[in-house]
Amino acid sequence: MATVVETVESIARGAATAQALIESAQIQAGRAADLNPIAYVDWDAALREAHQLDAEARAGRLRGRLHGIPVSIKDLFAVRGMPLAAGTRAPLPPLDREEAVLVARLREAGALVFAKTNMHEIALGATGENRWTGDVRNPFDPARQSGGSSSGAAVAVATGIGMAAIGSDTGGSVRIPAAFCGVTGFKPSFGAIPLGGALHLSWTCDHAGPLARCVDDCAALFETMARRRVDHGAPARRPRIAVPAAWLAGRLQPAVRAAFEELLASLSQEHAELAEVDSPAFAQAWQCYTPIVRAEAAWVHRAALAAGAPGFSELVLPALQAGRSLAACSYIDALKARERVCAQLDALLADCDALVLPTSAVLPPLRGQDEVEVEGGRTTVREAVLGQTLPFSLAGLPALSIPVGLVEGLPMGLQVVGRRDGDAALLALGRWIEAAVGVTPMPPEE
Repeated sequence: MATVVETVESIARGAATAQALIESAQIQAGRAADLNPIAYVDWDAALREAHQLDAEARAGRLRGRLHGIPVSIKDLFAVRGMPLAAGTRAPLPPLDREEAVLVARLREAGALVFAKTNMHEIALGATGENRWTGDVRNPFDPARQSGGSSSGAAVAVATGIGMAAIGSDTGGSVRIPAAFCGVTGFKPSFGAIPLGGALHLSWTCDHAGPLARCVDDCAALFETMARRRVDHGAPARRPRIAVPAAWLAGRLQPAVRAAFEELLASLSQEHAELAEVDSPAFAQAWQCYTPIVRAEAAWVHRAALAAGAPGFSELVLPALQAGRSLAACSYIDALKARERVCAQLDALLADCDALVLPTSAVLPPLRGQDEVEVEGGRTTVREAVLGQTLPFSLAGLPALSIPVGLVEGLPMGLQVVGRRDGDAALLALGRWIEAAVGVTPMPPEE
């Protein structure tokens, strides 16, 4: 399958068209309609924009490095001419602009922004289940969770509804659905991509990031939204990769454990230098993440909560109410604890190029499933899934989820975490790991 860069080159020389890409996206959207990835789309408007982009290409004028590439946007970013509902029936606070900064940057680069994708309500959850808009279903098994909260974004990419999608990630909301749906997801360093025009969940943890079919495509989207250039080369030397073995002990589903051990053996054979590491940061991150996110989410939605919380479903309302009742000193305690987590993770990563671990401790659970069995016994789906990703959102570190094929017929992702503001180096290493062990699976056809 052609990459984003290769496709733009084909458009420039007349071998491909934006119109054909949008027509293909429309066909795929029809085929995947039962999976429920799309919140809003105007196909006629998308085709008109595609015709304009193709006319410019024929005239030798490309708007930028994403010219003609169809990109969908999670329904918590403002997009000019499209509604914003964030998967809820509750009234939303006003945003600071008509169109999100990252969307405007995508358009300036020639991207064809054509649809909004469904999501977990107000981004407060990791399952993709939604009482108001319906569940977003997993393309490999519709009975299973697609992950969240950028659920529709991952399903859209996995099923070919556009070439890329933009999601948000507060505790894992790009990486989890990417892993569950067999695509690549990149959460950059905190602040790398501006969030003007986004509906916040937790402004000190929120990130925006791309989902696509490969690391190169994520890098192209990241460069555009962050306005940073990324070196597309390989690591300059043998990578030093850390594995949090003590933290993972007892946390993984046996099938995930077996697959992860095989991946580590393959990386070692590819001459990666592996080292087991430990840090109290992993456990401490879980303890301070929840109060921070819930308190900030309750503040974002304070007007709706003060009005009696109309329109929030039972899946998110208890968390918002808990955040609203949290004492100020408890919130500040959590912020101070995060400072220690950041320092500990920075120290751990100072001696290696990246940290690797399964993106999720478990394979995609069934929809409606609340608990899962892991090596150490039963645990909640929330802890098994978010527990693997939230430390790195909390700390603002860049992190990739790379698909590594199917385990028991379901996708698995390998999470690669880099140093603070080391986005370019992480993408280069991610490209190397993708070549060594990456496998992007295709969902079964209906």
